[in-house]
Amino acid sequence: MEKRKDILRFISLFQIILLVGFIFSFSFVLNSSFVSANGDVPELLKKEVRDSAPPAAVNPTHPPSTSQPWWKPTPKTYTTSYLSDLAKDEVTVTIDGKTGTLISDNGKFYLNSVSDANSVNPDSIGSLTINDVWVGFGQGFLGNLAEGALWAVGVVGAIQLLGPMFGLEEETVSALSMSAAVGIMTAKGLVGAAEQFEIFEIFGMEKFGLSIGTWAGIGVAVIIFLLLYEKQDEKIVSFSCLPWQASTGGNNCEECNKQGLPCSEYQCKSLGQSCELINKGTGEEKCVWVNRQDVNPPTIEPWEDALLNDYRYAPDNTISPPDRGVKINYLKSQDSCIPAFTPLSFGVELNEPAKCKIDVLRKENFETMSSFMSGGLSKYNHSYALSLPGTSALELENITLQNDGNYELYVRCQDSNGNSNTATFVFKYCVDKGPDTTPPLIVTTSILNNVPIAFNQSSIDLEIYVNEPSECKWSHNDRDYDSMEETMSCSSNIFEFNAQVLYKCSTTLTGLKDRVENKFYFRCKDQPNALESDRNVNVESYEFTLIGTQPLVIDSVNPNDTTVRDSTDTVKVTIEAKTSAGHNEGEAICYYSDTGNENDYIKFFETGSFEHLQDLFLTEGNYEYFIKCTDLGGNSDYKTINFDVETDLSSPLVVRVYKEENFLKLITDENAECVYSTFYCNYEFDEGTQITAVNGTNHFTSWNTESSLYVKCKDDFGNRPLPNQCSINVKPSDF
Repeated sequence: MEKRKDILRFISLFQIILLVGFIFSFSFVLNSSFVSANGDVPELLKKEVRDSAPPAAVNPTHPPSTSQPWWKPTPKTYTTSYLSDLAKDEVTVTIDGKTGTLISDNGKFYLNSVSDANSVNPDSIGSLTINDVWVGFGQGFLGNLAEGALWAVGVVGAIQLLGPMFGLEEETVSALSMSAAVGIMTAKGLVGAAEQFEIFEIFGMEKFGLSIGTWAGIGVAVIIFLLLYEKQDEKIVSFSCLPWQASTGGNNCEECNKQGLPCSEYQCKSLGQSCELINKGTGEEKCVWVNRQDVNPPTIEPWEDALLNDYRYAPDNTISPPDRGVKINYLKSQDSCIPAFTPLSFGVELNEPAKCKIDVLRKENFETMSSFMSGGLSKYNHSYALSLPGTSALELENITLQNDGNYELYVRCQDSNGNSNTATFVFKYCVDKGPDTTPPLIVTTSILNNVPIAFNQSSIDLEIYVNEPSECKWSHNDRDYDSMEETMSCSSNIFEFNAQVLYKCSTTLTGLKDRVENKFYFRCKDQPNALESDRNVNVESYEFTLIGTQPLVIDSVNPNDTTVRDSTDTVKVTIEAKTSAGHNEGEAICYYSDTGNENDYIKFFETGSFEHLQDLFLTEGNYEYFIKCTDLGGNSDYKTINFDVETDLSSPLVVRVYKEENFLKLITDENAECVYSTFYCNYEFDEGTQITAVNGTNHFTSWNTESSLYVKCKDDFGNRPLPNQCSINVKPSDF
């Protein structure tokens, strides 16, 4: 079986080679747009011929045994440049009855059969004939395309006939036929385009037109065959249904951490029997291989990405083994020391998820170290940020430095198996010992800048955070520090910083207005305990803006004071709310509650713009819901809606039937659509004859005493009689 398949593959390959060879041969014999009866056509004549002779023109005297049009040009232009081109092409010409090859010498022209004394003067030429050059025209684009179509039909017919004889499968024959046809048409189309439209001459590739068409045809044929060729094999696969178990070990645990989404415990456990999810419920879950034989602590390296701009790590060869570490250099300082109260960030990079601790003292082991990095989570990377006062700031607090401004921080890490580093990783850096010459920096605020505030809010509490102990002021206008009217309450002690090593200043902003931008300006002066001449003050204000708004309005809420019906036990009810005004023309978040208590409100499924939707699935009964919408500025509006839910599971009833004028009239107990049959009740509703409905409950059809009507009606929810039952059987009668 396999041997036969190999033979078929060989035959298929052979057929492809034959096809490609045929296309190449066919394209090769196609000539370009110009054919010479006496050698190559001079380049000078090509444009002459195209401009002067249409393809259909036929010279009365043309070379024998040819079927295509031919043209012998007879130019009438005798400029010096024209004669120079003829001399360059070595064309045999007849000038005023004298024949020879035109030659040029120092700007003069001669015939090689005439003495040198008789030069040719372009201005005195009476007649000029170019001899022995016959130019033939190709078939043009349509002609080549038509010929390609004929060839394609012939080749496809041959493949269809011979393919099965060589044992080729039907799919292979079809692929060969299609690729051959498209390849031939591509080759001929490009050759025709080259002849008629001169597409290759435009790009200076005129002489390559034939080869481009040929290779394009071959390439297209091969590509079409590869796209269409299909190979089918049959294999028998057997399997057993056994309980699934995760693979042993934990080689694939880390894949769960690479998916871009939080890893779940189920996902983690499915990747290996030794996988375990750590940091559960923190948003920093990691799937790790808890290897009981793992006795190696994490490998610690400095984390480059944790550094801020203008900082670099440098190797520190002064640290004695077994410790390792680096220096942190500040690039803008000549001595690489960090200016006072300048933010500093650094970190460690590990070979496995682990917890890391940091301490200002070298402790004996991991457990005795003081502070966790990254909140005690097990991670691959941990960073740490701080800013430190300079020597002068500490001296103002009567603190004497023993280390002359040089600091060291020690890091150890511990993996999930309890393996921790015996040695520490040391970060060394120094803080500038000179006086503080930089003004305070307002880093952030308790309320985001440029946010909206609620309507009718005239004041608001605000906290700003500064990188060093300072005294701060604010004003409604941009003024210098001393001219600002409002004073803030600030931390003045060097140790009164928060977790981000920032110092807090508090105030109450007043004079807030609705529907406008309320601007405030802040400036600070550092070193509250220093001499006034040594203090640094902001020369530019920190601009802070709060946007006044207008009330938020809930324009409409549906459904309200209505009944929602459906033909199911649980009815889908869609609450729709529309908002306007407020902040950003009504952009808001909407909530619903069935109690009205503030703690019970649930966010709409579709909300956050001006239209809000929430689907509820309710059983039959009466309902009341409380709707609340709130915008970004804190503006809120409330609405209450009431509606009934009814379940309709029964088909419509025909409550009355009688003759009205010349019609049979039926009245149903609800809006319905009715049809009838004159034979029996066992018919499909869609096969019945339609009865005209008026106002949903009145139905009319022609009065006919000769037939009985078997009527079926369905309501708006699709409720209808059983397939073999009718809503009513009617027999019109004149008695």
